[in-house]
Amino acid sequence: LGTTATTDMARRSMKERYLIAYNVIQACGWAYVLVHATQHAWEFHQQPTRARGGAQLQSSPYDIVRDFVVTFQVASFAEVAHSMLGITRSPVGAALMQWCGRTHVLMCALDAVGALHGTVAATALVIAWALTEVVRYPSYALGLYSQCPSWLNWLRYTIFIPLYPLGAGAEMKLMYDARAFARKANMYSFSMPNAFNFAFDYVTFLNGLLIVYPFLFYSLYSYMFTQRKKKLGHVTSVKKQQ
Repeated sequence: LGTTATTDMARRSMKERYLIAYNVIQACGWAYVLVHATQHAWEFHQQPTRARGGAQLQSSPYDIVRDFVVTFQVASFAEVAHSMLGITRSPVGAALMQWCGRTHVLMCALDAVGALHGTVAATALVIAWALTEVVRYPSYALGLYSQCPSWLNWLRYTIFIPLYPLGAGAEMKLMYDARAFARKANMYSFSMPNAFNFAFDYVTFLNGLLIVYPFLFYSLYSYMFTQRKKKLGHVTSVKKQQ
């Protein structure tokens, strides 16, 4: 029994160290994105007025942090794997839906269409994601040792209220704007006849996705409010008693 207990503790310790390292690395990556994107956002989006006088346009906030955004967003598939393997208790469906939705918008709509890099929607997307993650990942890391301060826990389950709609709105705007470029370049589309005897039109896919996206967002948004009630419900009760 002693050997089994020691082995279980060792495994749990390894899992906790891995999860702490993962969350700290993600937090640092998104902190870099947030700092650099916000530093350049205001100046960049004021450029069109100055550019009329011949000033040279600089790189967009998205272009500046692009490598970090792509790397850390794609790497977050680890969280889907964590759910599948039972390393964390997050629902697999919610984790997978969020990862697929974000990654599709990032890689297939935003990153693939250079003309969208400098849009307000692209900047809003990056900042909304980064603000969410610089709160979420530290709260996870500290929570593994039950050391997450109450203010950070409250922020974790409150900041999503304005940021999730902002992010979802930016995602939908980018997909909507990507349609014209996708149609012109025939992006990701293929027609019959072909070896697979299957046709796919990406613009039609985007149109369908834009219709169901609000419902998918509502599902995720509602789930987060349920989590907020679970995590912060006792705080509200204490305040009412006082």
